[in-house]
Amino acid sequence: MGVRAELLEPLRRVLGWMLARRDRGGRILCPDHRIEHTGKSAGAIVIACELARLAGEQDRDGLLDAAVGQGERLVSRLEREGESTCFTFRPGRHDPYNCSNNTIDGGACSDALAELVLTFGERLPADARERFTRASVLHAQTYLRHAVVDKAIPAQVAWAMTGVAGAHRLAGHEVLELAVREGAARLAARQHGDGSYPYHPLDGGTGHPLDGDPYHDEETGPGHVGSSDVSAYYQSRVSAFLLFALERAGLDPTDAAHEPPLLAGLDFLLGLAGPDGIKCGLVEAKPWYWGADYEVASHPFDVYALARGWRRFGHRRHGVGALRAWRAWVEHLGSDGQPADHRPGPGRTRSYQCPLFWAGHAAWMARALRDLEGILEQSPSTPEDDAPGDDVPDDVREGGPRVRNFPDASLTRLDDGRVSAWVRGARPGFNVHHGSPHGAGLLRVVSRAGGEELLRRCRLGGANEGEWSGSAGLPSPARGWRSGGRELRFSLWLARNAWRAGRRAEALAWPARVLTRGVGAFGTSRVGSPFHCAPLTCLLPDGVTLESRLARRDGTPVAGSELLRTFRVDGGGLLVEERLLDGGGARGLDYRVPGLATEVERSPGRVSYRLR
Repeated sequence: MGVRAELLEPLRRVLGWMLARRDRGGRILCPDHRIEHTGKSAGAIVIACELARLAGEQDRDGLLDAAVGQGERLVSRLEREGESTCFTFRPGRHDPYNCSNNTIDGGACSDALAELVLTFGERLPADARERFTRASVLHAQTYLRHAVVDKAIPAQVAWAMTGVAGAHRLAGHEVLELAVREGAARLAARQHGDGSYPYHPLDGGTGHPLDGDPYHDEETGPGHVGSSDVSAYYQSRVSAFLLFALERAGLDPTDAAHEPPLLAGLDFLLGLAGPDGIKCGLVEAKPWYWGADYEVASHPFDVYALARGWRRFGHRRHGVGALRAWRAWVEHLGSDGQPADHRPGPGRTRSYQCPLFWAGHAAWMARALRDLEGILEQSPSTPEDDAPGDDVPDDVREGGPRVRNFPDASLTRLDDGRVSAWVRGARPGFNVHHGSPHGAGLLRVVSRAGGEELLRRCRLGGANEGEWSGSAGLPSPARGWRSGGRELRFSLWLARNAWRAGRRAEALAWPARVLTRGVGAFGTSRVGSPFHCAPLTCLLPDGVTLESRLARRDGTPVAGSELLRTFRVDGGGLLVEERLLDGGGARGLDYRVPGLATEVERSPGRVSYRLR
């Protein structure tokens, strides 16, 4: 298969799957939510446009027809918000089963309509070109440019910027360019020093690194502190949308104002991604989205950000990362073109989002096609060439260690010639739906050679490999209710959502599941090492040490407990040494050694082993 065919074929499948969902009126209907996700249907326009640029002449008419048909659908959904001067694309926030909001849908719609006009230009009838242009610009002028400066969540600011930039390209209105510039400044102010972004920044006066951010609105903080954590799912879309919006608005991403935050964001993204292209999904502010401890639904954004970063900044590590993320996404794609976010497996369940969402996101994969082709042409796709790239220096390729620390996320990545490992230190609090469910220790260990997972994990902090576990005190229903009582109301929404999709058994199970996992589990007497939220991280030349404690599931530390946890790489894999200095009176304490561990040694209060 030639390079171009290799890249085009998966996107053709996705577009075909999306268009097969159309009803007689041309609506792409979601089989799960029984609704037209207008903001995701917009992705079909972008995919068709990008394929048309690369396809043969004989395919362009069909792609034009598909793009125009969806463009007409988008225009028909643009409505005025009551007596407001704003025009928004429905359903947006107006139908809860749309699972989206006006900013996300509107950014995608204005962007897609601009893409349609810019791609097909004079092939469009004059009246259609006028309708598409008017809708894109009207929404951007009356709503999106305000969302850029009003929204607190970085990913929403960035998505609004894509629509604003597209409308600016069509209309040339200076105020839209100014909105893109302001959005870039807001994103830079919200970005952590290590390149990561909080999903939903905390308000001022909390001691959070965002104190003093002039763009922050104290009234828009998250409903739960866990939502202020960083997110493996959302990290790449901020960088991807920022790169895209700057370029589309005619601004230079490589200038002094934009290049440092873009490079920092891309390098944090690479820090999350393993040699198999899969990110460390346990670093996640919104774990309720996912039915597994990883996802590839965000890979279209990963690929665009890294491939475009490779083109703009010239670093091979970005190209290598883009190819790895691309291949992992394609490996999860169904033969009919239906995307999947994870593979089935023990303990894994259906995710909240739907395949139509993920298919719409594939528009960003389509936008990366030409850059991916350039990466492949410059770097032959051989195992030797694709292995470490310059994301791992030559000494690591030969077996030496590399330690990368991202202090604001409190995440340390360890690499040598055998393994890649991720160690999390401190993190915000968490409950069953919000905040990273694991921390204060190992999150993931993967073989660099074969991509094998060397550490088996349970997303909800069950009997996990690589963790201490025991019990202390008595169960406390009050503690459990404080941790998860509010989430029961949300479980009813999740149940309604499953019922609407025809999954009746799942719908009936949701409230009981949240009651058990979100309330009951947090009120038990169980304590363990992954629940501590504030360990002290100490970097070593070849690894990292955590001075930590046992804690209850709600993060409350066990008084008097003390753990010393050391993780090192030496060229032969990951060396782990666990020392229980004081159990704080906890009962039945035990450490679960990974099943794939070698060189295991155990003595009272101490465990050591190797993973390779």
